[in-house]
Amino acid sequence: MGALWIFIEISMILDTMLNFLNYWRNYSGLDPEEMFDGWLRSYMIYYPELLVKQLGHWESLDKLREVMVSRILPRLDEWIHDIIEAWMNIRANAEDVFSRARISLKTDLDPLIVLYVGSGCGAGWATTVSDKPAILLGLENIADLGWISEERIRGLIAHEFGHLYHMKLRGEWSKFEELEKDPYFQLYSEGFAQYCKHLIMGYRSWHVAIGDNWIDKCSEKIGDLASKYLDDSKRSDVKAFYGSWLNVWGIKHAGYFLGHELINRLTMDRGLEEVALLSKEEVRELVKGFLEELSRI
Repeated sequence: MGALWIFIEISMILDTMLNFLNYWRNYSGLDPEEMFDGWLRSYMIYYPELLVKQLGHWESLDKLREVMVSRILPRLDEWIHDIIEAWMNIRANAEDVFSRARISLKTDLDPLIVLYVGSGCGAGWATTVSDKPAILLGLENIADLGWISEERIRGLIAHEFGHLYHMKLRGEWSKFEELEKDPYFQLYSEGFAQYCKHLIMGYRSWHVAIGDNWIDKCSEKIGDLASKYLDDSKRSDVKAFYGSWLNVWGIKHAGYFLGHELINRLTMDRGLEEVALLSKEEVRELVKGFLEELSRI
């Protein structure tokens, strides 16, 4: 952990690519179970806090292993060139996005960026590492989604910065991630981050869009999407609206679109900071009312 702290203090980027490439050269093409053991012993061993966060996401080592062996490691060779291209574009663009974000949002937020090849916890993850605001960028998810261009990378970083800005305004970090387990709060949170992203980018940028006419499809089905979100919320299972491997009626990431429409509505008669500071109870009431209204369209 001492080396980790030194690296953070100097550059504000924890770049694990060198250790990942050393691991990949030694384990490429082997049985996925062997690759997983190597991932633990030859790569993640250098980043214990990063491994602990992934274990927390999957809730057990067995589940993490299952995801890695079935979904990630068999495709690592297929993704390797996109992983490297995404890594290069992140290194080339991150600081400029941060500068724009600090100006656009009038904040001094200066997060740590962590570049890693992990277990599918997400292309972007706004969280804390060693008690510091951090953006974890999962290069395996980025490659899988095809978000490797400069525009997609910039949009992803801006979106995650928006999450951290929201956490900072509320004075909540780990508590915020707990609040996001509520489907209504998650829609509000993702919408807020997307709204901030558009402010940072200076135009409506949809890095989450997958497939042709994504915005048109979301707009056309907005009433049905709202109705399904309400139904899925009752079961506390809205993964299909956000997950990289899931979709709703063939539309991936529909939750980001719904969330952005929510924040657009809320900012019509409130300032952005007022929206950011809504209580959990207010969020639940406003989101539920918004979805019910849309579902009647």
